[in-house]
Amino acid sequence: MNQDLRFRRVEESLRTALLTLLKEKAYRKITVTDICQLAKCSRNAFYLHYESKENLYHAILMDIIVDIEESCRPVVENISDIGVAESKEYLSNILSTVEKHRAILSQLLGNKQVHFSDSLKDSMVEAMCAYSKTMNHDPDLDYIHYTTSGIVGFIEYWVVHTEYTLEEAKEKLFNITFQNTDSENNLL
Repeated sequence: MNQDLRFRRVEESLRTALLTLLKEKAYRKITVTDICQLAKCSRNAFYLHYESKENLYHAILMDIIVDIEESCRPVVENISDIGVAESKEYLSNILSTVEKHRAILSQLLGNKQVHFSDSLKDSMVEAMCAYSKTMNHDPDLDYIHYTTSGIVGFIEYWVVHTEYTLEEAKEKLFNITFQNTDSENNLL
């Protein structure tokens, strides 16, 4: 049990160290030695957890992306059941997940050198396409790309450039999304 706890602490220290270093220098200039020094662990400990700096970075990204992909699940079983209330619930689920990872997302989205917004958008597009198919609906790629770009753009603006609370962000996004609609505007 103590060994598991120690393993998790080292894991968390390595992740925190990389994210901290990303605030200070370009990703390409960060070394495993830099990460280990900041995490106060040996290179051997690092390599017990990760093969490389890239693997560490990828692990951080994947934890967040998988969580956000899960939040993209449809809130209804049939696409014809989607209305404004369901669209708001859908957007709320995504923003709530973003809030859970907000501190890390702020660093990743604010750091233009790592192109995290592209990875986030791509994963959300894939999730929306997959969920459309589970609803026996052919994905509308034009709509999915347009919608996803808007959501990711709003997320980036929210976490990097504002101090909005989760509730304020929801209200702002709902107002933007539904300002020119009757109940006909539908999102997954």
